[in-house]
Amino acid sequence: MSRQMSKFSVLMNSISIVSTIFAAILWIIVKLTQSEIISMIAITFLTIAFHFDIRLLIGNIIPKYKNRININHKYYQTKQIEKKIYKKIKVKEWKSKVPSYDPDEFNINKCSIEEIIINMCNSEIIHSINFILSYIPIIFSIWFGEIEVFIITSVLASIYDLQFVILQRYNRPRFFRILNRKQKS
Repeated sequence: MSRQMSKFSVLMNSISIVSTIFAAILWIIVKLTQSEIISMIAITFLTIAFHFDIRLLIGNIIPKYKNRININHKYYQTKQIEKKIYKKIKVKEWKSKVPSYDPDEFNINKCSIEEIIINMCNSEIIHSINFILSYIPIIFSIWFGEIEVFIITSVLASIYDLQFVILQRYNRPRFFRILNRKQKS
């Protein structure tokens, strides 16, 4: 386990635990006081807990199926329109600032090029699922109200995952070129 992975995984787990505890405590206070402000804060912490918990859950389930990924499937091929979009949003400038849960999965000194491509596809699947699941909390506004909190946290969470999907799709063509060169040699 790399040092960077440890810090990032500790951070994610800590936020998950702390937000769950705060949500529970604040929810008890809401039941005792009927405070709308505390209710909104409790819902915010509950939503944050959901977003972190679901990411940790999906991130632990999906890799179990990694060996089934067909890296040559057309879904994993970056389209020309995507390349134009990535250039427009300047992915090259911000990609190095994006954290990785497990940097070793993308380390060319520890993995083969094919393993890295599989890990990139796996990461894209995880973050694509998380992107979609980010909007589930909006449904909870039916029971809890405060739809604004649910919408804001869902949009922010989905944008967070979208950056990882973009990053994988941006970087993967370069690794495919390297793999193709190796296979031809």
